[in-house]
Amino acid sequence: MYPIVHFCKTFFALLITFFSAANALAISLSGTTDIHDPSTIIKDGNTYWTFGTGGGASNFPINALYSTDLINWKRGPSPIPANTYPSWISNKVPGFDGNFWAPDVIEMNGKFYLYYSAFSSTSGMRSAIGVMVSSSLNNPSWQDLGMVVSTADEGTLSGQPVNTIDAGLYRDAQNNVWMVYGSHYAGIFVRQINPSTGKLMNSTRYPVVGNNYAWHEYEAAQVKYINGYYYMFVNLGECCLGNQSNYYIVTGRSTSPTGPFLDKNGKSLWNYGGSAILISDGNYIGPGHFGYFYNNGQHLASIHYYDGTTSTGWPARLDLLQMTFSGGWPVLSRNFSVKSDSNARVNGTYRITPAHSGKSLDVENCGVAAGTNLRQWSWINNNCQKFIITRVDDVWHRISPVSASGLAFDVDSYSTADGANLMLWNSTNTHNQMFRFQSAGSGRYRIINRNSEKCLDVAGNSTADGANVNQWQCLANATNQMFSLQAQ
Repeated sequence: MYPIVHFCKTFFALLITFFSAANALAISLSGTTDIHDPSTIIKDGNTYWTFGTGGGASNFPINALYSTDLINWKRGPSPIPANTYPSWISNKVPGFDGNFWAPDVIEMNGKFYLYYSAFSSTSGMRSAIGVMVSSSLNNPSWQDLGMVVSTADEGTLSGQPVNTIDAGLYRDAQNNVWMVYGSHYAGIFVRQINPSTGKLMNSTRYPVVGNNYAWHEYEAAQVKYINGYYYMFVNLGECCLGNQSNYYIVTGRSTSPTGPFLDKNGKSLWNYGGSAILISDGNYIGPGHFGYFYNNGQHLASIHYYDGTTSTGWPARLDLLQMTFSGGWPVLSRNFSVKSDSNARVNGTYRITPAHSGKSLDVENCGVAAGTNLRQWSWINNNCQKFIITRVDDVWHRISPVSASGLAFDVDSYSTADGANLMLWNSTNTHNQMFRFQSAGSGRYRIINRNSEKCLDVAGNSTADGANVNQWQCLANATNQMFSLQAQ
């Protein structure tokens, strides 16, 4: 967000030469798409929302866009009314002009928490991140919860003030919540968030990107856990100059939510590493402010870009790309189609029947201890073959046997491998215990794990009693990966 020091144009020109490719066929967003620093896209009911840097204190202090299909967008009401802002800001950010920067949004405990940045326009490096909450985005009633972190309280690093802007909220595999924030002044950091309050969990601060080096203009960081890695996405270059912007996005990854994040060459982003994954491309100039949205098995990235079809590049516009992986590293493309929502939202008690065998999922020997195996067995209509399915997060569900409701379906050891075992374990609400029900037609569903994105699978396509249940790469026509649900 709004860097001061110019990035080396010569180096960036070399990057463009190295990474340039033929323009892909892009999906075309329509309606009102002008937004700077778009937040993570989030869904409330059947409506998608993203929030961005404001259009001015007297206009909309925080920008809000919504869509029912991810393609056609409209402007929604600003979470903060025009010409107003929370009173705590005056003390922490003297000279604040009422225009909020780079918000991000996350759902916690059934409510939506919006984190926003306030920056002084007159008092040097003075900034703060605050948070507000609403039980709905479609019918919002925002309540400001106050400050999360500020420059005044964070102090300095090597003499540079810690710039408390550009909050990015994310969850780890254990469902803990984290916030990445900061800029190139003193660096970018990670702090843990208490999901009960929306505020900091403790005083521990993890350095992750930038290390107080102004010539590397890191900012607009976001982290996402996918397939066993935490991917850091962060901008380099100079933003906010319209068609003269040379913003671009780099990445690194870690097996820990707090880093260190290493690029493809093994260089830490704290020590100025970063592998470029998205640069200017034709009329898509200065891409920035990565956000992530999981769409029915599809990894989507939201960004802003400066519009090369206008004389200045303004306004900045919303864009969506599909993210795939090559060798464990993200690849972004505009040549894709947005998948329609094929996931069922399920709540209740069900028999779960594999389509290929007609038998039932079953708790082995009706065990009630953590580690008890899951298998298929002929239907005998007992509580070890009946399962409570509870929706816990949009399309994601916990599955527990009626016979041991404190246990839940669990992929052993958070594995992402084909053949990893399904068993019961103490309910922890972690990603290896969350599943979505993707329609496979004819009243059948694939049951897909959140951590691995693989399907529940009856091993070896067996029709025998006692056949094991594991996870496997989802296969289009595999009936041993399709299940029907019968309400009990």
